[in-house]
Amino acid sequence: MKAENRHHFGVPILEVQLPEVRARSEEIRQYLEKMRDEDTDGIQRSNQRGWHSGDSLHQSKEPVMQWLTEQIFQVGSRLALHAERKPPETEIFLSSLWANINDFGAWNAPHAHLPCEWSGCLYIDVDENPTEENAGICPGDIMFFDPIPVGAPYRPAPTVSYTPKIGTMYVFPGYLLHMVAPHYNERSRISMAFNFRFGENLTQIAR
Repeated sequence: MKAENRHHFGVPILEVQLPEVRARSEEIRQYLEKMRDEDTDGIQRSNQRGWHSGDSLHQSKEPVMQWLTEQIFQVGSRLALHAERKPPETEIFLSSLWANINDFGAWNAPHAHLPCEWSGCLYIDVDENPTEENAGICPGDIMFFDPIPVGAPYRPAPTVSYTPKIGTMYVFPGYLLHMVAPHYNERSRISMAFNFRFGENLTQIAR
């Protein structure tokens, strides 16, 4: 597995490609769209006009979801442990997993994933060649915000954006503020989002 460490604002933003996801993209799409048909309201978090599933898909008994959960756990946990320079036997949990389906015009408002130590997203079906809209930001881009709000001229670029491909995974600290630019394509944009927790931290705060 080859991962890129983007390391913006002094913060690691890890990127890796999972080619197996592309091969099963349509199967995953069909299952998630069926879920949305059965639960049209979903839940409200950062989603603006988009559909957000419940956050316990890592506990699903559906075979394709179990396969996807294992992919996310195996790759995401390794990236988080590597970034933290923790030994591979460190106890780490995939604490939540959910789906986002953004139809035309939907977006996700700025948000973070605290108190989770590490978070991430995996793209199931996206427009891989969007037209550029404004200032280099494409529709559906994921945008990360500088956590130190000092502004120019000390930090001339307060945000950084990426245009994902099908199978792209990003893993980043849970405190890092991020958002998703509006999606302007008739085919819905589908992604998974997830959180990791370290066992040692859970033990310390447990009552």
